[in-house]
Amino acid sequence: MHIGIIGTGWISRQFADAVQRQQGAQLAGVLSRTRDSAERFKLPGEAYPAYGDIEEFLADPRIDTVYIASPNSMHYSQAAKAIDAGKNVIVEKPAFSNPAEFAKIEMLLQRHPRVRFFEAARHIHTGAFRSIAQQVGNMGAISGAVLSYMKYSSKYDAFLAGETPNIFTARFSGGALQDLGVYLAYDAIALFGAPLAAQYHPLLLSTGTDAMGTGVLHYQHFDATLLISKTVNSRFGSEIYAGRQILSFDNGGDLGSVRLVEGDGTVQEICRSATGNPMSEEVRDFTEVIQAPDEPANQSRYLRWLRQSREVCATLWQMRQSAGIHFPADDSGQLPNAAER
Repeated sequence: MHIGIIGTGWISRQFADAVQRQQGAQLAGVLSRTRDSAERFKLPGEAYPAYGDIEEFLADPRIDTVYIASPNSMHYSQAAKAIDAGKNVIVEKPAFSNPAEFAKIEMLLQRHPRVRFFEAARHIHTGAFRSIAQQVGNMGAISGAVLSYMKYSSKYDAFLAGETPNIFTARFSGGALQDLGVYLAYDAIALFGAPLAAQYHPLLLSTGTDAMGTGVLHYQHFDATLLISKTVNSRFGSEIYAGRQILSFDNGGDLGSVRLVEGDGTVQEICRSATGNPMSEEVRDFTEVIQAPDEPANQSRYLRWLRQSREVCATLWQMRQSAGIHFPADDSGQLPNAAER
């Protein structure tokens, strides 16, 4: 897997470091707004080419997979160009602004059947998440869940100072739901399936995006409550309930330690907090699928991740609609009709 990176923020650097530690994967290029800024991204000893033009970047035959970590609103257009160029695509979460964009990407994937598309929801690839999923499967009927990810953003200080960071602007499809809430939506959907309905009650900023909010995902016999914020810190953690049992873990994005609390108060530690690069496990999984896409186990994993990504996108959209949060990206087009698909 020869990876070209779009975007030069800290998350791209973390992803690049994970790639360099993964057998069978290597960095093959980086794209930024200018060639100079792309050059500055590289560490001493990194010899891959730097680009300031996306067409030149995608024309590089050495790049077979593109990792996209640009502002949210740019994900769709860059992913579409990469797929048309025959490149596999890994898009940082949230993959796209709305289901219309997702549907168009799936149409492109049908035209390029050898191309693979992944949303980089890193936490569902971790050992901690597998431990949570196994315990949920053993707990019996689920009674409810409270999933929390509340983390004060350094970008909020800039917003309070009068600046307009991308993550807090509707133009770039930002906000707490899109940034941290996507982790919680993945938790719920990967563990319980797609909800029957979804609502969101946000605290809105003057830019039209949400600073924080509470979401409710409705299932047949229980609700999952999502607590999301980029303007406060919380140590509340997350819990899943099954009768007297509680499955407890830290925030729904980093997961941390996983504990099972029995009805008598007995606590069993299921999994300890992981150390090291938190993106290493997703890079491993994506590499395995890209290297052997036709293996039945890899086909199954890939289709599961694609379905979950589609359902997360639809759920975030439903939550935004319930809250009246609108992005300019929502005006770019409607869902394709059956004939177009």
